[in-house]
Amino acid sequence: MITTALRNALRGRGTETALLCHTGAGARAHLDGLPLTDSDAILDLDARVLGEPVKLQGVWERDLGPEAGLVAVVAATTTDLHRSLTAAAGLPRAVQVVVAILDTTGHQEPPLPASPGMGQWRDLQEARVRRVGRRGWLCELFFPNGVETPQVLDAIWSGTRGRRRGPAVAPLAALSGPEAALWRPGDTGAHGVEPAGPVPLRRVTPVGDLALRVGDDTPPGWTDAAVPVLDRRTTSTDAWERIAAPGGGASVRESADPVAEVAPIDELTVNPIGFTKHGDAHWGDLTAADGRAVIRQGKKDLVVVPPDGTITDVDLGRLRHLRGVRVDWSGHGGPTAAVRAVASLAAGGVPLVGGSVPAWAAGLGAPLIDLLLGTTEEDLADPLRREEYSVRLRRVALRTHGTRSRWRTLGARAGVPVPPAPTVSVILCTRRPEMVGFALAQIARQRGVDIEVVLTLHGFPATLPEVAAAIAGFEATGLPLVVREADADRIFGSVLNDAVARTSGDLVSKWDDDDWYGPDHLADLVLARTYSGAELLGVGQDFVYLQEVDLTLWREGRSESSSRFIAGGTILTDRAVLEETGGFRPVPRSIDTQLLIAVMRGGGRIYRGHGLGYVLRRTGGGHTWSEDMAFFLRNRIQQWFGWHPSALLEGEPEPFGRPVTEYTGGLR
Repeated sequence: MITTALRNALRGRGTETALLCHTGAGARAHLDGLPLTDSDAILDLDARVLGEPVKLQGVWERDLGPEAGLVAVVAATTTDLHRSLTAAAGLPRAVQVVVAILDTTGHQEPPLPASPGMGQWRDLQEARVRRVGRRGWLCELFFPNGVETPQVLDAIWSGTRGRRRGPAVAPLAALSGPEAALWRPGDTGAHGVEPAGPVPLRRVTPVGDLALRVGDDTPPGWTDAAVPVLDRRTTSTDAWERIAAPGGGASVRESADPVAEVAPIDELTVNPIGFTKHGDAHWGDLTAADGRAVIRQGKKDLVVVPPDGTITDVDLGRLRHLRGVRVDWSGHGGPTAAVRAVASLAAGGVPLVGGSVPAWAAGLGAPLIDLLLGTTEEDLADPLRREEYSVRLRRVALRTHGTRSRWRTLGARAGVPVPPAPTVSVILCTRRPEMVGFALAQIARQRGVDIEVVLTLHGFPATLPEVAAAIAGFEATGLPLVVREADADRIFGSVLNDAVARTSGDLVSKWDDDDWYGPDHLADLVLARTYSGAELLGVGQDFVYLQEVDLTLWREGRSESSSRFIAGGTILTDRAVLEETGGFRPVPRSIDTQLLIAVMRGGGRIYRGHGLGYVLRRTGGGHTWSEDMAFFLRNRIQQWFGWHPSALLEGEPEPFGRPVTEYTGGLR
């Protein structure tokens, strides 16, 4: 179908120039045998050197720049398409744009493009989106007058994620050299520059705040005094064959910060979405075969790792059934490529074991290396231990090697200010004075996020001795706290909206007074916000403590996926989303469910992260969400007598104002 569509497009463009592009493994084959003219061209976006112009014959020179009759992009996966958005900078405008995605993981939305919003597509003549095979897609757009090609590619890719793009990558970048797109995947605003500079101006302002040059050789002197520059080497610079070659001159370069020398991971496509709780008994091996790095199960190659170490979303999908992957440190093209491959697998939540980690893999970073050194195959035989390890891996890898983290590091190194991380306002509304100290202790131990708390005492005063003691204990931590009182007859939904009105954070998190939360609960949700494309996030009731019968359940249920339901006490969302949905409904019960319905009705996405850092407590009554005990006993994977949370909960903090045993009923 792809070849047929391209043939038809070439016939329909008349005498106008066509540019056919490809990205990712196997994409080039779909361009073979097409009826091209002398003015047509085929471009490998993966090999494109940013800063060098795309030279085409016979294109129309319009007021807004060169214009081709057809620009087509064949991408192997959505990861490849996203990376190509950066390499697409400088492509000509086009009357017709064709985009083919050969394979997807299945958890993405259809690539339905949305118009940019400034009238650029008002004269769109026709748009077609069709499936290709089981999981591929073909998109064709026709315009009477040419449009910006990178903008069309971006709109198609963004259709796979929903409306929300996630936090921006800062600072703005100017890029030069081969593999520069690896450092800034998906950035249609990145500009190519010549190796010596300068960075172009848009009116009187440089188009980038930081320039990054990627190459194999010593770069020329930098000529732009206004924009700082950093230099990095390509992944092929330290390939083993170059290091070993007589007189090759290449070496494993030592650095004070080896992590910052490695091209980052595209967390918008390489992430734990699609992780499965139950891997089978099979293992994969990241090793060498026939001169290339592969991930092999028995005699079957599940993934072929390209020379630059890129792992795609489709690659991760092919590995989800495995219990884990063993890393053979001798089976890679070179140190940098090996680090990128291993870090990508970890970011995807693939359980890894590797024994002794060689010194040349220091670019993984000490925290990730420590995890690899401390885990064996036997540790992963238990499904709960396997998922706990997966969560630890993905946390470290995404925070260390994600594109957003890497560019904040680069900006700091170059002295370029970056926007602050989002702040989180926690709203806690309780009718139970005896639970205030317990709940505040759960919040106080949150780490990795900048938080404030808005505490609403629903029907009782702050002067009660146990409440005053709890508040004083929390204030001693130095965390911001706003305390307000609400009359007992106020409707719960209205009380929550009043609390939201008193927050000042970028994000709002709802907290329950009697549940348990691990110290990374909020940080994990904020991290998931960067890659999920969701308007609202939370976790499921994976762990439930049934207090009446003193029983802990680990329940079946998908995590790291879009979902219609999450635990209400784990909601995290943007303040703007609450405004768009009307906030919490002024009703006494099912407040959380009503908010989820409002988000979905508005076209938003709800994302369920892992639930290992949260335990839902169920007592005999007093809950705004009513389900009997049988509901929680269904679909359980394991159960234990007593309080038995995941290790990621890291125990239980002592409540402020009272001993812990007065709150847990002697659980310890």
